[in-house]
Amino acid sequence: MAFNFNNLSSKYNIILAEDNPEHQKLIKKMLEKYNLNIDIANNGKELLSMLEHGPHYDLILMDIQMPIMDGYRATEEIRKKPRFSEIPIIGITAFAMEGDEQIAIAKGMNDYITKPIDKQILYKTLSKYLLLK
Repeated sequence: MAFNFNNLSSKYNIILAEDNPEHQKLIKKMLEKYNLNIDIANNGKELLSMLEHGPHYDLILMDIQMPIMDGYRATEEIRKKPRFSEIPIIGITAFAMEGDEQIAIAKGMNDYITKPIDKQILYKTLSKYLLLK
């Protein structure tokens, strides 16, 4: 049975950590039509600040290659904090090489998808973690 995001009615808060404005717009557009609340961080350092000072977040979409603080380092920092340790983190990268998914998981990410983002893969991946709530 497929998960119907339309029934969420803005129930979930997601942070998208992505430095590319075009990718931000594209991913946000994909998700907004499913009534998910999306906040955007331009790098890992900004993401950490948002986690500390913002609302509760249910999931993080984390670009791996960002300036100031990359997705791997940000994930490691998040996993050090007990109150954020259970937030699912899905890594996103355009530079997928063999072994990258294993590195992402080892750094503390729960899952991993590649760019260009396939809508069906994105929705399927999100539903694995949002259904746990």
